[in-house]
Amino acid sequence: MRVQMTAIAVVMCLTLGGSVARSDTTDCQEALDQYNAALSDVAHALRAYSHCVSDSKGHDDCSVEFSRLQSAQGDFESAVTNYQNDCS
Repeated sequence: MRVQMTAIAVVMCLTLGGSVARSDTTDCQEALDQYNAALSDVAHALRAYSHCVSDSKGHDDCSVEFSRLQSAQGDFESAVTNYQNDCS
């Protein structure tokens, strides 16, 4: 239950945080679009992982969901780097 509550809090922060500041350059807009897509993917993967852990009852190690969360985090890191480079 504690993991699920923590995950829900993180998802809410990500979702409520919304988009970062916009810029007029094409590269920045593309970086912003990538960032928003990555943000959505992390939130979705985190919810799936949280549900799996909460529902596992010792029968599922949730490795597939965790792998998807790790992948989404990697994409998010790349998106942040691109945003920093293209929108600063």
